[in-house]
Amino acid sequence: MTVLLRNTFRAWIDRAPGALPRLIMTGDVRVPTNGGQARLTKRTPQGINPKILILDVNAQEPSSEAPQEITTIPLRYEESPPQDEYGQVMIAHSRGEIVVSIGRTD
Repeated sequence: MTVLLRNTFRAWIDRAPGALPRLIMTGDVRVPTNGGQARLTKRTPQGINPKILILDVNAQEPSSEAPQEITTIPLRYEESPPQDEYGQVMIAHSRGEIVVSIGRTD
């Protein structure tokens, strides 16, 4: 079972001089150690509000019935340049969702 670790999710737009603006979103999930995996993908189509980027957590559960231990893995999503002036990122999973406000770095 994949679990989103709510307090680990952060999103910001990196506006470093000499480079295109880059949206970065990071966070952690817990997955079974024996083959569990997860990644972030941009939802297509996006929702009705273009200022909220929607990312889906795609999790692959282990196929074996072996006893499961849990491990934490990092997730990361980047978009350069951001496709819109997003204000928030919604991370969606079958067991719920998390909404994170986007910060800025210069």
